[in-house]
Amino acid sequence: MTKSEVRFASGSSDCAGWWYDAGASPAPCVVMAHGFSLTMRDGLAAYAEGLAAAGFHVLVFDHRHLGESGGEPRGRFRIGEQQDDWRRAIEFARSRPGVDPARIHLWGYSFAGGHVVTLLGQGVDVAGAMVLCPFLDGLRRVLDTPPLTAARIIPRAALDTVGRTTYIPVTGPPGTVAAMPFAGEEEGFAASIGPESRWANRITPAVFLNVGLFRPVRRARKVTVPLWVGRCADDITVSASAVGRLAERAPAAELHDYPGDHFAPFHGALPARIIADQVAFLTS
Repeated sequence: MTKSEVRFASGSSDCAGWWYDAGASPAPCVVMAHGFSLTMRDGLAAYAEGLAAAGFHVLVFDHRHLGESGGEPRGRFRIGEQQDDWRRAIEFARSRPGVDPARIHLWGYSFAGGHVVTLLGQGVDVAGAMVLCPFLDGLRRVLDTPPLTAARIIPRAALDTVGRTTYIPVTGPPGTVAAMPFAGEEEGFAASIGPESRWANRITPAVFLNVGLFRPVRRARKVTVPLWVGRCADDITVSASAVGRLAERAPAAELHDYPGDHFAPFHGALPARIIADQVAFLTS
């Protein structure tokens, strides 16, 4: 297994990534990205290394405007742009020497898991996917957000939508104006950020004008490829019932339940357990 830095074009900029070459040829490939605002240096290396050790090429990438990828302004978050990044990442992986183009698999955590389910529901051409603690029901998150918090974010989101870049914190204590201020989320981010991370606690808020419409779970029955779904018992960041519905409705899905909260997959012994389950899924 070898690891190298790569870049590929997306939109008017590019995405930075790591390429793990499993050494086998032709071999399947896993395309992987992190959740809301997080970067490839925030816990993804362990997953990539585990999958590569099992014989899979792996492409890990940062979405545009985040981490080591290009794009200005920094911290810009747009759902459509990130899904375009995924499409370009799949194309890039498929073009790499030694990759079996018919065996591309996707791996997404949290918001990226929602992107993966959306793309699968749209018929993206891949062999299968894995989604870990996926964000599948934006409406549920909106309804769970205190009205005062939402009211303080919306004006800033409107300014961002019309091109006047503004920011809010990604996370903060409960009751603060932040994208993710639920109990435990600030601590979860702090514990998950890698020592060499480019993560910054700020994000553009335009997404909050339409996040309630982001409901990938509605596409579950259209997800026909083999799908591995991971859920954590104490996760209040994403809807556990939506994760369950995805696993029930997607024709070829399997659900795996784990202990801990939304950020547990990046701590202690749990990553090794999840990696083993994912390798078993990919090689079965």
